[in-house]
Amino acid sequence: MVNRQLIILLIGRILTNFADSFYMIATIWYVKSLTDSPLLIGLTSAIAILPVTIQFLYGPIIDRFYKKTILFVAMLGQGVLVSIISLLYYTNLLWLPLLYMMMFLALALSESTYPTESALIERLTPKERLTKVNSIFSFSYQTLDILCDAVSGILIAFVGLGVIYMTNSILLIMIGIMFLVFLNVPKSEKEGKPSTLSFIRQYKEDFNEGFMVVKTRHKLLSIMFGVMGMNLMATMGMAMLPVISDTSAEYGFWLTAMSIGILAGTILSNKVEKIPLNRIMPLISLWSGVFWLLAFTFMEIQLLPYLLFSLSWMGIGVLSIYIQTLIQVNLPRNHIGIGFAFISSLLGSLSPLGYLLGGVIGELTSGLFLLSISGTGYLLFSIYFVINPKLKSLTEPLSVSFEKSS
Repeated sequence: MVNRQLIILLIGRILTNFADSFYMIATIWYVKSLTDSPLLIGLTSAIAILPVTIQFLYGPIIDRFYKKTILFVAMLGQGVLVSIISLLYYTNLLWLPLLYMMMFLALALSESTYPTESALIERLTPKERLTKVNSIFSFSYQTLDILCDAVSGILIAFVGLGVIYMTNSILLIMIGIMFLVFLNVPKSEKEGKPSTLSFIRQYKEDFNEGFMVVKTRHKLLSIMFGVMGMNLMATMGMAMLPVISDTSAEYGFWLTAMSIGILAGTILSNKVEKIPLNRIMPLISLWSGVFWLLAFTFMEIQLLPYLLFSLSWMGIGVLSIYIQTLIQVNLPRNHIGIGFAFISSLLGSLSPLGYLLGGVIGELTSGLFLLSISGTGYLLFSIYFVINPKLKSLTEPLSVSFEKSS
């Protein structure tokens, strides 16, 4: 049975995803309607993903400070920033560079919540149930994402961008208050340990300690380097989904197909977690790549591309649960926060470049061409996993650590 604190954390995650999805889709569609430029649409997506690359800076703070306070400050700050965006929109002062700056700051705050919540999930969950709890979290907010993505285009058309910005700013502030009032989690060893060092010196000491812990996880890092290349290829194509969409509703259909696929993947991940890593991860990557390529090969057939794209994202959904659980299982408990932040930054480091390259190549060729080839990253990851000596020896199932504790 999932405990009460995990339920509060889950509710907060669901509502946060709901808010993030709506205002991100609104921003991308605002840029498309204003400029209709593949380059600027790609730049918007690149700026949106850029905060992921600085997650490593949050790590020492997450491990050292009370996690409830971190979540409250992040939600409150994000809500205030989104409300400023809505006010600028209503007063016709929403200059594009200013929108980019505000969006970056809001999402930088949002990104601090992911490693914080991951550290809390690991602390509140027995190791043998981590895959199941991660799947429950992902399943729950992806279910809501399906609804959100399906109606986002229609809502943008009927209620307008300003209303979406304003309502989501209120929702984010309310989530922060909920965490402050109802979330009650035990302090970690570092949180409860007083420091005689200044904040900067303590930060540097924790940062270096966390870096060394991650650096010694050779097999885990080998997997993550492969995922980085896979993400680079995928994001190049993802930047073009708004470009190939004639209406906001059509863009919503692509996002809905993704969400349904991820939802199915989170269910499946719990069913296949006992299969050795060296068998399941190449197979799932191959599945994702093949169906991605098929989706953009049969664009002329009505509804079939959405179905095939959804099947591709079912595999990606399994991979995302696996990656999160692998990080949690293979890092020492007192370094989950900083370790997760370091690795998340590593995984996201090439994604802004992918979105930007997607925008540039999309200007020179076409969005459909780029989407047709970007799925090959999943095929290449499957080959990489099979031929890498460190990875093909991973005969353990997901819940078993393959790194030595320290």
